[in-house]
Amino acid sequence: MTDTARQRPDWQTWPNLITLIRFLLIPVFVWLVVAGHPGWALVSLVVLGVSDWADGFIARKFDQGSKLGKALDPVADRLAIIAIVLSLVLTGLLPLWVVIVVVAVDLVLVVLSSVLFHGNPDLDVTWTGKIRSALLFVGLPVLLFSAVHTVDAHAPWVRVVALVFVYLGTVGHVAAGVQYAFAMFRKRRAVATPAR
Repeated sequence: MTDTARQRPDWQTWPNLITLIRFLLIPVFVWLVVAGHPGWALVSLVVLGVSDWADGFIARKFDQGSKLGKALDPVADRLAIIAIVLSLVLTGLLPLWVVIVVVAVDLVLVVLSSVLFHGNPDLDVTWTGKIRSALLFVGLPVLLFSAVHTVDAHAPWVRVVALVFVYLGTVGHVAAGVQYAFAMFRKRRAVATPAR
């Protein structure tokens, strides 16, 4: 490890910069969808999906993990998913129940983490959570792509395929939420129980 790497603060990493860009892209995507620019919205959504993969890959590959990144990455994921789903609901591409389920799960987790840990419980991302994100970050762009006039007219099956991915991702969101909730209770119990 170089002297520069030793002196660099924990938060000054490339993955954290990518996560910050993801935060900034979320309102851009929402505006593009609401303003009726599905093509550019699709581009920004693809960038969001790639950045979600890239920050984790760089953190692992180049040993640039940080406490800040571990806390911010799931927040960026959840905000992105909520914003994307809500935007597609507002434009009529998704049924309302999808956003209700996604928001309800996240609200329960926020309340649990606040009550049990007064903040971030510092939990590792589960495989269920990763698969959930992958399904949604594939299904949602394809769903947006299906809204392009030429695709909608000549390949209506694209929307059906996209909805299958999104619905599976929504089920995965609930499953991941249940896993995180149980993990919080286990960690809280472990912290509260004195070592013998």
